[in-house]
Amino acid sequence: MNRMNALTAKRRATRQELASAAVVRILHEASSKGIDVTLVGSLAKGDFRAHSDVDLLVRGSVDSKRRLLIERLVADGMRGPGIPYDLIFEDDLTEDRRQELLDGIV
Repeated sequence: MNRMNALTAKRRATRQELASAAVVRILHEASSKGIDVTLVGSLAKGDFRAHSDVDLLVRGSVDSKRRLLIERLVADGMRGPGIPYDLIFEDDLTEDRRQELLDGIV
């Protein structure tokens, strides 16, 4: 492995660790508030790269007040590592898109 590849691999691993730690905190906080959040996307599939974002799917139906709570919770949780994220609400998806997001996650 050349030096550039080694640096890229180290950066990816560090970013993945930061993202994973942030997600664990978010999932714990959400669960404690009765909110069902599922990690989807590259981090869930083990395909996280140096420039990947974090994808979180909010399961079930949520009203506007609860949606705002979830948005703040996730924004606060992801602010520390500074990794971009997508917050997806199941209510906003077609069944096909929802299933596409859930395919391949463990």
